[in-house]
Parts: sequence; structure tokens; C-alpha cells
Amino acid sequence: MKAIFNILLALVLSLPVYAQNLKATTYDFPDSVDTSSREIELQKKQIFSDDEGRVYATNNFPAARLNDFERVNGRFYNAIIKAENAPINNSAWYAFKIWSGEEKNIWIRFLYEGGSPRYIPKLSSDGENWQPIDSTRFTFVDDGSAMMNIDVSSDTLWVAAQEIMDSYRIGKWCEGLAEDKRVDFKSVGESKQGRELFYMDFKTGNGKKKDIIAVFSRQHPPEVTGFKAMQAFLDEILVNNQSAAFFEKYRVVVYPLLNPDGVDLGHWRHNTGGIDLNRDWAYYNQPETRQVADHLVNTVAKSKARVILGLDFHSTQEDIFYTLPDDSDSVKSVIPWFKRPWLDGIEASIDNYELNEESSGIGQPVTKGWFYTQFAAEGVTYEVGDEVPRVFIEKKARVAADQMMKVLLEHQE
Repeated sequence: MKAIFNILLALVLSLPVYAQNLKATTYDFPDSVDTSSREIELQKKQIFSDDEGRVYATNNFPAARLNDFERVNGRFYNAIIKAENAPINNSAWYAFKIWSGEEKNIWIRFLYEGGSPRYIPKLSSDGENWQPIDSTRFTFVDDGSAMMNIDVSSDTLWVAAQEIMDSYRIGKWCEGLAEDKRVDFKSVGESKQGRELFYMDFKTGNGKKKDIIAVFSRQHPPEVTGFKAMQAFLDEILVNNQSAAFFEKYRVVVYPLLNPDGVDLGHWRHNTGGIDLNRDWAYYNQPETRQVADHLVNTVAKSKARVILGLDFHSTQEDIFYTLPDDSDSVKSVIPWFKRPWLDGIEASIDNYELNEESSGIGQPVTKGWFYTQFAAEGVTYEVGDEVPRVFIEKKARVAADQMMKVLLEHQE
């Protein structure tokens, strides 16, 4: 019996590492954050009716956020916007549809509970094609509210902080990319409420022993401009004239929607565990971070590869790259030669553009630091301004992808 046990044990130990269910390692980040789940308040999905004024609004669709809507007097209305819980980053997302029984002009005052105005409204007649509101018809008010003037009619008008990119739309976009034979698309798990955690794998062949670039997005629901940059970045990787040579050596793995619950519920920041996912990369208390971290670790092991670069796309008030420090004894990635020529190349390739960079070491448990602590990879948070023109977002992202490929191909180890 002992002999049989020893044989079985030897067989188990000889299994390839990818046959084992590996877990991402924990790390005690210097600036720890408690990411134990906290309660959230779900908004009630409904149609808000002003039968006297014949104006109606609704939050009954994915990504909507409108906690209350009421007529004050005449053609003046209040829209109440409230976060999912507190404390929370001031990313006061809103999205609703509005229509009227007759054509009229109305004023809407945005009142924010637990926050203040951040986003200039985007308008759409179909939920797909968006334009920012005319600057003469929207203003931030000193008391922490905002005022919007719009024309309403029987035709539905969509009003949102940013263009709506919910889980359904993102899934359809992923399916479109997967029509390219170099892109595989699947789910690697489920969110707290059971929504899919999407994953795309950009590679030629089986991808084994090829260095990996990991791409993350939408940890924070309102950060649509960062997502748009990621879309253009990935598209450029597929169409660039360096693509064939790049895929001979490298592989890109993408987790485009880390917080599908927060996106579809119209959250300001958190998942349905009430937590900022980009503070949960130390102990993985939330199901989304746990599954994505473990999946990437197992992908690397199965491929006998290494992650060399991690890019996490976000949005903030202005364009900025958050990076790890240069020439640091405590932080030195497996590609210390990459960051400087990459960023310099982006800046030099865009006329009249001055790149904004801020470097810092390992602090809070965010992805930039996690890419390094888990893989010794170069970690970058690619931040895009909320109101940056969409044409420029695409242009810079395509340049960033082009320069990334250029630097990596010129410095092959």
C-alpha cells in the first residue's frame, strides 16, 4: 500500500504546474486598505412621472443612475444623484432617459448626495451616438450643484455623465474583436452578482513562453474615457505594421471589465461588495479581484511565461501616466529599460503634446504596484481626462500601442 501511495504522490508532483490551481500571492502593501465587504444601497428602478408637467424620466436600464426626479415649479426640476455607499471617491455618475408629452424647454438641477459635480452631460437620441451638451446649456454652481437646460419632447433623450458602455455593449465589442483569429474571447469567472468577467487573449500560436503584456480596465464604473483609450490601444496592436513581428515574441492578455456589477448598476466607484476594487490587490477579498488575479497567475504558469508589463486604463480630471520610479533599488522591473523610451516616444510622436507623468513607489494595493509585487513587471496606470476630445483619446492610445511595440521589438532579450 505504501508503495502505491508513493507512486501516486510522485505522479501528482510530476503534473505540469498549470494543472494545479495556483493562487495569486498576497502582499503587505505599506499603505494598507481594508477591503472587507460593506453594504451598498441599490437604487429603485422606476419611471419618475410629473403628470401635471407631462415630463417623465427613468433609470430602468443598465448603467443608469437617478435616485429621484421631481418638479420644483414651472419648468424647473431636481435630479437627485446619490452614491452606492460612503465614503467614496467623488465620481458622481448619472445616466437617465427623459421625455415629455409635449415639446418644451426645461431646467434640471443636479443635486449630489455625498459628492459634487464632476461630469459634463453627454446627450444621445439612441444610446449609441453621443455628443457633449452645448457649453452654454450647462454650468457648475458654487453651492455644489449643477444646472442643465434641455429641450424635451415625445422622443426619448438619453442624458449621461459619459457615453454608456455597459456589460452588454462591452461583450459585443469583445465578440467583434474575436472575429480576428489572433483573439480568443471567453469568461474567466463571475462577479458578486453573477455577471461574466470577460477575458481576451491576443496571440499567435499557443502563446507559450512568450512574454505577456496584461491589460486591465473598468475597475471604476464611470471611467469610460480610459476604456475608450484601451479600445484604441488594442485595435492598434492588431492593425499596426509591426503586429506580425510583435506577436512572434509577445502576447497580450486583456481583462476589459473588472467591475461589471458596478458598471451595470450605475455605481460611482465600487463593486457590489461596496469596495474600490483598485484597493483590493493585497488580499483579494472581493470575488472579481480574486478570480482575475488567480487566472492571470495560472495563465502565466501554464504558458511557462512571464508578465513583463501591466497597463491599467482609468479616467481622472486630466491625462496622466502613473508609473513606478526610475533607477530605484527597491523597485526594479524585469524590463527597466522600457518605460523611458516608451513615454518619450509617445510625447515625440504627437505634435505640441507634453506628456504628464507621476512616479511613485509601492504604496496602496493598486494594480500598478501589484503588477510589480506579483510578477516584477513594469506597472503603469494609464489615466485619461474625463473631457478629453474623443479623437485625441484614440490618437494618443494608438501612438502608445505603436511605441510600445517599437520599444519591445528593438530591445528583445
